Amino acid sequence: MKSIKSSTFKLLAALFAAVIVLLSVFLVMSKIEERIVEKADASNVSLESTTSYEEKLYIYHNNKKYKPKDYLDTVLLLGIDSEGKVYESASYNNSNKADFIALLIFDNNDKSCTVLQLNRDTIAEIPVLGVTGEKAGTITGQLALAHTYGNGLELSCKNTVKAVSNFLYQIEIENYLSMNMDAVAALNDVVGGVEVEILDDFSEIDPSLVKGETILLSGEQALTYVRGRGNVGDMTNTSRMVRQRQYMGAFAEKIKVAYSSNNELVLNAYNAIAEYTVTDCSITVLSDTAERLSSYEIKEIITPEGKIVESEEFIEFHADNEKLKELVISLFYDEVK
Repeated sequence: MKSIKSSTFKLLAALFAAVIVLLSVFLVMSKIEERIVEKADASNVSLESTTSYEEKLYIYHNNKKYKPKDYLDTVLLLGIDSEGKVYESASYNNSNKADFIALLIFDNNDKSCTVLQLNRDTIAEIPVLGVTGEKAGTITGQLALAHTYGNGLELSCKNTVKAVSNFLYQIEIENYLSMNMDAVAALNDVVGGVEVEILDDFSEIDPSLVKGETILLSGEQALTYVRGRGNVGDMTNTSRMVRQRQYMGAFAEKIKVAYSSNNELVLNAYNAIAEYTVTDCSITVLSDTAERLSSYEIKEIITPEGKIVESEEFIEFHADNEKLKELVISLFYDEVK
C-alpha cells in the first residue's frame, strides 16, 4: 500500500512487523532442518475447478472434491536483495529481487501457524508490467524476479504476491510485508551482534568469516553471511537458506535476552529499520498477527519438493508439480465428503 516513513501508522507498522512478526518467524526458522529435494515433474499443470456458479470455489483432484478453508489468514514475507532505504523506481522495472520468500498461514480453527518457505530460484509464471505500468503478459523465470516488475515499492510487492499466488494454484494471499536486506545489518547491531559458527568458506569475499570458527557477527558481517552466495560454498541458494535459518535462530535467542533487559529495544529497532520496509498491513492486521504469533502453535516450515537444475545462465529450482498440488490442497483446502 505504501512505504513506511514518518506517519503514526507507518511507525506502528514497522514496530509490529519488524520486531514482532519477523522475529517470531525467526523463532520458527530455528526449529527446522533442510529438506531433501526429490525428482520433479516440471510440466505446467492446474488444479481442476468447476465452472458452475454454485461451486465456483470448489476443486476436484483424484476424484475427490475440495473447498477452500475459510478460516485461514495469510501474510507474505519478503526479504529484498537491495542496499539502502526503500525508494520508488523511476520506471515500472527495477533491479531489486526477492531473495527471501515465506508465507505465514494462520489456521484460526486449531490456533496454529504454518510457514511455507519458497526457494527464490523457483521457476514460475511471473506477471510482467509494461513501461507505463500496464499488464503485459507473463514470463517464465525465477520467482525472485517478480519483484523487479513494478515501482520497487507496493506495486512490486503486489506483483510478487500475484506470482506466488499463481505458483500455488491461485490461492488467496491477503497481506504482504517486505524489508530490504540491509535491515538485517541494522537489526543485528540493535541486539549487539549475533554469534554463529561459520558454515561456509567466505575467504574470497570476507576473510574475517572463517569456516568452522564461532564469531560474534557485526552488522555488515551478518548481512554478508545471510546474503552471500557467489564464491561462497557450493554457491547455491539452498546452502544460503541453511545459513539464513541458522542465523535467524541465533538472532531470536539474542533478541529475547536483549528485550528482557532493554525496554527501549522496540523503539530502537523501529528507528533502525523503518525506512527499509514496505507493507499493506493495517494496524489491526499487524496487531492481530502479533497476538496470534505469540499465542498460536508454531509448526515447522514446509518447503515444496523438487529438483535443482543448473541452466546456462541461472540455478533453477523446479517444483514437483504433482506434489505441489497435494501440498496446496493439504494447506488450503478441506475435502467435501
